[in-house]
Amino acid sequence: MTFRLSDIMDLDYLLALDDHPDTTGSGGQKAARDRDIFRQVRGDKMTDTALIERWLSYRRMLYLDQAGPGGYRRLPGRLFNDLYAWTARGLAFAGGLAGLVLAYGFLAYHGVRPVNVALFFFVFVMIPAVFFLFFVIGLVIQPFRRSGTGPGMFFALVSRVLFDMVPGMLKRVRMKAKTDPGDPGPTRLDEVLFFIRTKKREYGALFFWPLVILVSLFALFFSAGALGGTLFRVAFSDVAFGWQSTLAATPSAVHDLVSLVSLPWAAWLPDSLAGPTPAQVEGTRIILKQGIADLATEHLTSWWPFLCMSMVGYAVIPRLLIIGGAILGHRAALNRFDLHQPRFRRLIVRMKSPVMDIGFEENTATRPTPASPSRPRHPAPQKAGQDAAPATAASIGTPAVVLAPVPAWEPAAMDRVSAMLARQFLLDVRQVIFVELDLEADSLLMGPDVLDGADPVIFLQEVWQPPIRGILHYLTQLKQGVLQDKNLWVLLIRAPEEESLGVPDRDVDAGVWQDRILELGHPDMLVERIRP
Repeated sequence: MTFRLSDIMDLDYLLALDDHPDTTGSGGQKAARDRDIFRQVRGDKMTDTALIERWLSYRRMLYLDQAGPGGYRRLPGRLFNDLYAWTARGLAFAGGLAGLVLAYGFLAYHGVRPVNVALFFFVFVMIPAVFFLFFVIGLVIQPFRRSGTGPGMFFALVSRVLFDMVPGMLKRVRMKAKTDPGDPGPTRLDEVLFFIRTKKREYGALFFWPLVILVSLFALFFSAGALGGTLFRVAFSDVAFGWQSTLAATPSAVHDLVSLVSLPWAAWLPDSLAGPTPAQVEGTRIILKQGIADLATEHLTSWWPFLCMSMVGYAVIPRLLIIGGAILGHRAALNRFDLHQPRFRRLIVRMKSPVMDIGFEENTATRPTPASPSRPRHPAPQKAGQDAAPATAASIGTPAVVLAPVPAWEPAAMDRVSAMLARQFLLDVRQVIFVELDLEADSLLMGPDVLDGADPVIFLQEVWQPPIRGILHYLTQLKQGVLQDKNLWVLLIRAPEEESLGVPDRDVDAGVWQDRILELGHPDMLVERIRP
């Protein structure tokens, strides 16, 4: 199955909604719900993609039921589809009307001065053809750009409109329509708008082709409207065409240019429709001091088939090709979307995993641990906790590396963390790196031999500490540097000296961390927590 863009948006949003501490239901209840879905659909016989699709269908229905009759019933995917459909209709109508009105007015002829063929050709044929050429060149050179993954300034502009301006406008509309202005509480719409804003970096590639389609729709209907206006004028009024130039342009040179332009259709159209003959070109040259009284009518009306075919060949058809190519490109981008990213893989693990033992953490907490040895200022990476994790979890777990800030975390405390990571996330902690939040020094400890094969990299963060700017900057620089090809988890946890390391579902500090990391806009930087 190929997920649609709206499916990916809804899936990501519902996962984020489940993970947020402020949502209804405990972590155990959500895990039990997901395992129940797995049993009902016989997930052991399904692929991971099909399993995610079935989970999404169930969660959509549950979301709408929880919203209630007075709640906001539209998920981000539905909201995007509605906005996109109305935007496409509006642009198509505006483009068609603009082309029709402009061409109809451009062809106004009062019997004194004929319509300038060169100017009409420039406005309605040359400009669309040049834009099409630039677009094709941009697609060709895009893979050779050394920096940046977006398609340049055009994408930056439309991305700002779609992800920033439109959600801001909708939020202002909601505030005006709010029945109780004194109620500052967030609504489902607030959550949807915040989600759309924070996902613009991850969804940039997926949104490029739909935006191309929107712009091409406007251009297509503009050219179609201009073509329709031209045919209407020609059919129901007397329109004369002519050409004039101050330059030393001879009729033979103009006819050669016309013949070159009409090559795509000249072979399968009659000569009378393919373009004006040399005699007709010469008979439509306008010399101001001589006027048009001596020009033949059949010559003055000979240009309209050429102009109409030029609009079809160089404006309408290229826009249709762009739209068709954009649809194929969008499908290819959706097919390339990675459904094995950590947040999706975490869902699969949660659905397939057995119920956690309630007293698991307490049992590991009471297990005696050796005294912590003396440690140098920059201790080397070392193995930690493999003996504490269950043998089955370690054997099937995903390799991971843990970053433990010093002096809060000692080697002796890492056994408990490693065991809980294996139990709750099926992760096999292969390395523990003790960091001091010094980017330059810590980066030296994370060489390719240390990080090879390990994904995700987990940063331990005591939940009571606020997400100050220094820590967020450290995590951002670390992600953009040595961990740019790794998934970085910020694991919220209690202080190592506490008996229980788990963070409750509705912990206020965890909610603050969740929002601040989400605002950073890194799709592969996630917030997780050790659950009680």
